[in-house]
Amino acid sequence: MTIAATRPGAAPVPPGGAPNGTPGGRPSRALTAVYVAGAVTALGTQMTMLALPWLVLETTGSATRAGLVLAAQVLPMALLGFAGGEAIQRLGARRTMVVSDLARAPVVALIPLLQTLGALNLAVLLAIVAALGALAVPYHAAQRVLAMELLSPHARSLARANSALAGVQNGSAFAGPALAGALIPLVGTTSVVWLDAATFAFSGLLLLRRVPAGSGGAGGSAAGPRGLWAGVRHLRGDWFLRRAMLSTVVFGLMLRTLMITLPVLAFARFEGDARVGGLLFAADGAGGLVGSVAAYVLAARVAPVRLACTALVCVALPLWTLLVPVPAGVLVVAVGLSSAAAPLANAPLMGLLSVRLPDGFGPKVLQAVVTISTLAGPLGFLAAGAVLDRAGVAATLWGVAALATFGSGNLILALRRLQATGDPD
Repeated sequence: MTIAATRPGAAPVPPGGAPNGTPGGRPSRALTAVYVAGAVTALGTQMTMLALPWLVLETTGSATRAGLVLAAQVLPMALLGFAGGEAIQRLGARRTMVVSDLARAPVVALIPLLQTLGALNLAVLLAIVAALGALAVPYHAAQRVLAMELLSPHARSLARANSALAGVQNGSAFAGPALAGALIPLVGTTSVVWLDAATFAFSGLLLLRRVPAGSGGAGGSAAGPRGLWAGVRHLRGDWFLRRAMLSTVVFGLMLRTLMITLPVLAFARFEGDARVGGLLFAADGAGGLVGSVAAYVLAARVAPVRLACTALVCVALPLWTLLVPVPAGVLVVAVGLSSAAAPLANAPLMGLLSVRLPDGFGPKVLQAVVTISTLAGPLGFLAAGAVLDRAGVAATLWGVAALATFGSGNLILALRRLQATGDPD
């Protein structure tokens, strides 16, 4: 398939080495540094996701205040998300990541320092956490922009890079809270937060040392589309990206609804057995991790459209099992299969999205994708609670399966249309 907006010519060769231009090639030192830096910061962040509310519970005993701390970290993405693309465009992807890491290290360190000095109260903690959220706004989009700069504009190569970045996030989400839970009784909550600060410092220094200064360089405002909403305008103007974002919003609603419904399902159908609820959540996390590893392997061997279409079927189909009165083990397998299929679909889709972007459009469009995906989350939580209260578990699960089927079907039809125009590679 010929993609209309593919960058003209070959990808620029970053100083210090050639890009990973083949689908199955080994990542360069610079790209490996991006992966490692992302893994280290994600692990530290996930540890803090448990440590900070735990610190609030230890000091105040208030679950409401603990929830406020988590909300304060997410809120900047909703308020400032689209501005992240402007930061990446002006600073460059590499510099954005370095600044974000090195700025977050001392900000995180303020928490245990002030706690030790007896000067940490809720208002101060909320301000610190909000600052951390604001500094993190452009980070994930910058990772993908930098990966694009270090690779050739080849759908399979970009799919493999995106699967690696997704694996970093899924692995950290799976291991981070468990590691924090083991360390808090041994070394204390504040020591875990100190460790998070160290991960940011390590990541920033690693990127400075291992990623050439010319990679992901700032192009200035003239190098790409202008305006805060430029990324959204480009998404609306491209029929394939517009269809993809519709499914992204639908999946965001579906996944948040599913997350709230799973424990209610375990409680209602299995007589309040908390072990079933725990197994369902564990299956979701483990499935995402396994799917990310599988995507990294398969992205170099399977055509992007074929891999994405097969995975999208596997995202939706197992969720219909939740409507049937089957043993708990079957539900655990179904949730795990659907979760594993998600990164298998996402990796080639992000690769196809990336190669459709003209020069200079990456920062704004990728940041718009990340922001829109994030904004769908709170809407899903609110809708799920209302539907559960008014219609019950069965009706909510019908909605989950129907949303997943619509999101998958919409993307499969768009991918088939895309494929009909030529070879996606």
